Amino acid sequence: MDFYYAGLDVLRTSLLLVGSLVIFVGIARAALGALRRGPGPHIPRRIVEHMALGLEFFVGASILNLILNPTWAVVAATAVIILTRKLITLSLNRLARES
Repeated sequence: MDFYYAGLDVLRTSLLLVGSLVIFVGIARAALGALRRGPGPHIPRRIVEHMALGLEFFVGASILNLILNPTWAVVAATAVIILTRKLITLSLNRLARES
């Protein structure tokens, strides 16, 4: 049983790492795009798209964390991450409609 929880912990940590890298790469690419083409609506759209994808990994990691440590604090953290992901998605949809 300890092997199962250790595997879940490694998977959770990997998801957090991948999500962080996706967000960081998105911000870096948007910054480079702003330097090359100048400011414009493509910059926030690219950042928001990468943030939404990175938060998907965070949602998966928080659900695994909920399995590993089922406390009310973890439930609240999972709810905040899901809410943030939803707000980012709504923002992305609004940006798409405006352009």
